[in-house]
Amino acid sequence: MPRIPEEELDRLKETVSLERLVTQSGVTLKRHGADLIGLCPFHDDKTPSLVVTTKKNLWHCLGACQQGGTVIDWV
Repeated sequence: MPRIPEEELDRLKETVSLERLVTQSGVTLKRHGADLIGLCPFHDDKTPSLVVTTKKNLWHCLGACQQGGTVIDWV
């Protein structure tokens, strides 16, 4: 399978709204200062540990899975 060019990946990272992608995945986000927080769907989360930084279009789980990244990593 051909690899997706880096330029296309960079364009997607900049233009796709991570906030919309996360909420369309079924995660409810709430404002927490400059960031958004919610329950991480990648592990059994009881308290919000998923942080979405809208200014940088990045996400990170501060809970059990410790995963994070861009819109590409979310998908």
